[in-house]
Amino acid sequence: MAEYCPKCNYKLKITDWRPECPKCGVNVMYYGIEDRLREEADRAELQHAKSQPRYDRLKFSLIGHPLSIVRIVLGLLPIVATLLPMGTVNYILPYLEKHATVNLISIVTFIIDNGFDVDLILKLLGSDIVGTAMIFWAVSLVCLVLMVVLTLVGFFLLTMSCSKRGFQRNIAFPTLGIIFSTASFICYILMINNLSAALPGIFTGSVNPAAYIVAVVLFVAMIVVNVIYKKKNIPVKYKDVSEYLLPYNERPSTIAKKTAEKEANA
Repeated sequence: MAEYCPKCNYKLKITDWRPECPKCGVNVMYYGIEDRLREEADRAELQHAKSQPRYDRLKFSLIGHPLSIVRIVLGLLPIVATLLPMGTVNYILPYLEKHATVNLISIVTFIIDNGFDVDLILKLLGSDIVGTAMIFWAVSLVCLVLMVVLTLVGFFLLTMSCSKRGFQRNIAFPTLGIIFSTASFICYILMINNLSAALPGIFTGSVNPAAYIVAVVLFVAMIVVNVIYKKKNIPVKYKDVSEYLLPYNERPSTIAKKTAEKEANA
């Protein structure tokens, strides 16, 4: 409950339970409500005017141009490439023979099914027989994971392509993807060669470069699209909300509306 009447500044008492001021008769609750609503509307519209450019940049980054759509499509395809067969591993032990195709799904499935035994991994990395091969395996796996993570991060950052450093980010992430993909491929080959030499007749493996080549080609395509986008210097299409930055009574639309009302009443 208000302590003073908003119109005549009369100090209200506990016994003044009626909504009207006992002195001037104005409704205390609803007095000046139109002005308060207009002030709240002004604040909301001002906030909208400030946020609209960010929304316009977001929209333009995603679907503002055919190249934007191509860039979004290319953004996740390198991860799809890791689902292709990257190679095979085969090992033969007494009463046990295993053949497996290596890709992102088989790697994740293997880790989930067998757990992540840190002690065993450390022992394998320190082994005199398979230690070098396991180091290459670990580096290959880490590079593959980093490539996938950076691809996902880069995909979500495509929404900020029209920001100040958008172009630099859009070039940096695919470039890092190429580096980590190449490093993973090379380390995988070295792992296969070392493990085959350390365990002759027990372990054999093969490498399928197609998945890596597809991933690298997609990263290169992403870089090319971003360079073309930059060269074209395509401007962002902003929605004009400049009048919402002005007070309500100073807006051109408000002035025009009041002028029309006066002419109609004249």
